[in-house]
Amino acid sequence: MIFSFIQVLRKWLYNTKLRHKVMYTYLLLIMLPLGFYQFIASDKMSDIIINHVTYSAKMGFDQTYSFLNYRVQRIAETTNILVSNSTISGILLDPNATQDINRELQDYSNLKQLLRSMQDSLDISRVILYVPKTFIFSNETENFLPMDQTVQSPCFDRLKELHAKYLWCSSPELGKNATHDDSSLYVVRSILDPNNYSVPIGQLRVDVQAETIRSMLRKANVVKNSTTFLVDQNHQIVLSSEPVADTTVELPNTIGAGDEVSITWQTKNNYYLYRQLPSNWGMLTVIPLDQVVQQSHQLRNDLLVILLIVSAIAYLLAYLFSFSVTRRITQLTSRLRDVQNGNLIALAQTQGKDEIGELIQTYNYMVEQISSMNKEHYRLGQEVKNAELKALQSQINPHFLYNTLDLINWMADSGLNTDIKKVVKALARFYKVSLSSGKDIISLREELQHVSFYVQIQNIRFENKINFQIDVPDELLEYAIPKITLQPLVENAILHGILGRAGREGTITIQGKFVQDNIQLLIKDDGVGMNGRQIEDIMMGISRSKIGGSGYGVKNVLERIRHYFGESASLIYRSVPSVGTEVEISFPVVTES
Repeated sequence: MIFSFIQVLRKWLYNTKLRHKVMYTYLLLIMLPLGFYQFIASDKMSDIIINHVTYSAKMGFDQTYSFLNYRVQRIAETTNILVSNSTISGILLDPNATQDINRELQDYSNLKQLLRSMQDSLDISRVILYVPKTFIFSNETENFLPMDQTVQSPCFDRLKELHAKYLWCSSPELGKNATHDDSSLYVVRSILDPNNYSVPIGQLRVDVQAETIRSMLRKANVVKNSTTFLVDQNHQIVLSSEPVADTTVELPNTIGAGDEVSITWQTKNNYYLYRQLPSNWGMLTVIPLDQVVQQSHQLRNDLLVILLIVSAIAYLLAYLFSFSVTRRITQLTSRLRDVQNGNLIALAQTQGKDEIGELIQTYNYMVEQISSMNKEHYRLGQEVKNAELKALQSQINPHFLYNTLDLINWMADSGLNTDIKKVVKALARFYKVSLSSGKDIISLREELQHVSFYVQIQNIRFENKINFQIDVPDELLEYAIPKITLQPLVENAILHGILGRAGREGTITIQGKFVQDNIQLLIKDDGVGMNGRQIEDIMMGISRSKIGGSGYGVKNVLERIRHYFGESASLIYRSVPSVGTEVEISFPVVTES
């Protein structure tokens, strides 16, 4: 596995451009330390923020708990005043209290005044005394209710069962028979017989506005979206600082009874603070962890944005630096690639004296030397090529001269003196054009004259059986063509085409025209034609004809026109046996000068 990774890394290093290597190196050197720093810093800051938030939450929770505990104690002390009041116990224990209506009304007035004196707008909204039904004011409903309503009440039953001094209750716990207000919380106590504390002679209920307690609970919510609850002994939510959908919370099993129970714990999503109130309820604050770490996430995001900005700046600097370093190397590589393609282009001299500058100077020196050697090699090659072409051309002229002199000799033996004069005159004109003052390039006009003299001599030799026609526009006549281009082709048309016919007669036509930027010449004959094998032999300079002729002439023509005009020049043979042959020559338009 490690070996494969090393191989892949090595391949990447060898194949990646130097500019990218420099950029990636600088980015890694900048990004890795910054990324590592950002990772460590965000974790550290997250821990600090979490500790700070949880500390603040604990402080706010403790302050709220203390304040709430104080208010609970204050309400309890208020109930002590009423429970220990001798006036209340005296009226409830007096068997004659219900015998006299006037006295009963006086007792009602005294009790009501006492109960209303305990009501304030701060904690206690109402005080209710549950009295036996024998009292005529037991159904007064404002401050008095019959004791029958405390029967089958979960709240009063639990008060009796626990023998508690007082008990906090919610509306549902008062029972179905009790008259109550859903917007209040209740503190209930039993008024006991002073002579027998096990016998209740009445019940006391203190109503506390739930909104008053809720406003105190909200003070514990120092973290956004946190919620504080009052929960009973069954983990049921009695009151919450904010509206919630659930009515039950999960508390650890370690929480038991007692005034000093205080615990904190954490789950995947929340952080919990719990403390038992002196009553039978507990105070619980739930802090969502996503809100606790929101600041750390914000800080992490800020650091990430800074990292991205630094990365962008680092990328720009790395790009500029790598471009300045590799620009000259790229130019040098591009020029070396041009050298492979045959283009020798020197680089501009730079002021750099580093290793790259030395490479450029060495490259320029190498290009200069190669260019000089190529020029010398080209010059020598041209001289060799010209010598070869002149040697081939010199082979054509003596061959034709030999045949013509043989013709003159035959005519002299036959006494054809007049025809000898014509042959000698045509031969002189033919060689005058062939010499052309030593020029290798002549005009198309001169080349057509040259081939006309040749056909004139051949017609004398073959009894005027060759019909020679020229159809070339005047606008083509002044363009350049290598001399002795058409004569070998016309010679082949005569010897391999027309003379092969039974009557040894036929027509040769030379046509010319413009084809785009080229001149196209067509040499046509109506001779016996050729097959594919014969065409291949002619193009390769091989002559298998028994009649004779310059077999190397066609190859010579093709080499010479390509020598002068390049590879765009072409020579194509097309022939149909027993029909005739057509030769197409195409070369660029160039003036003789």
